[in-house]
Amino acid sequence: MKNMVLLILVSILMACSSKPKDMYSDLYLRSEFTWWEAKSEYKFKPIADTTNKIVTTKIEADGNPYHIKVADKQWSKNKNCGYKKIEDRKVVLGKWLELDCTYDFEKLNSTPIQKPLELKPKETGYYTFILKMSTTGPSHIQINKVESFDNLN
Repeated sequence: MKNMVLLILVSILMACSSKPKDMYSDLYLRSEFTWWEAKSEYKFKPIADTTNKIVTTKIEADGNPYHIKVADKQWSKNKNCGYKKIEDRKVVLGKWLELDCTYDFEKLNSTPIQKPLELKPKETGYYTFILKMSTTGPSHIQINKVESFDNLN
């Protein structure tokens, strides 16, 4: 009996001391330039000392807008994010844009690419995509052009 109590107590202590899993660790930048796939090079990574996440990638300015979404591999409900307000649809570099992550692809049985942001870069170059995270997932995104690739290292 003592051993059983000790085993239960150790199990409880280990569960309490383990770090909680990040429910939003599997988010990807998705667009035409990613072929709408969840590729590892477009996976959002944590920014040190913050709850924010980031992806940096090179984008070609070809005169056409890119449609931007943030989603996990399955386009899951609460992990399929596009613009929240129509006025935030067109990206303004450096501005935080509010996201809506409630689109339920399975329930609505339509394309998962609903309410994408539009980014029409004026210059080819490297761009950062920063997610502001809340307890309920991504709440905002900010897109910036990186002036020098050296700033990323």
